[in-house]
Amino acid sequence: MPHEDSGGVVNKVAVFLIKSKNMMNNIQDEFQVLKDELRKLNIEVQKVVKVGNGSMDFHEVFYKSPKYEEVKTIYVQRHNLDDLIVKFRQAYS
Repeated sequence: MPHEDSGGVVNKVAVFLIKSKNMMNNIQDEFQVLKDELRKLNIEVQKVVKVGNGSMDFHEVFYKSPKYEEVKTIYVQRHNLDDLIVKFRQAYS
């Protein structure tokens, strides 16, 4: 049987896990918005791979566009996704 005080630790771990899951959902949601917006430009996002770690996470986005025969990649930080969407709109509109 856990000690009375271990409940605090258990609760903190549970809160951490819930926050981590919500963060992952937010990241996935943000990249889903990118995929949806690029699809409107006839660009297919094939996969997104996290590269790096810590506070400077980058994601490598693999995409296929009508302009190129081969799959292209671009590196982006999560907080720059909106800017990336704007740049793609400018280039493909």
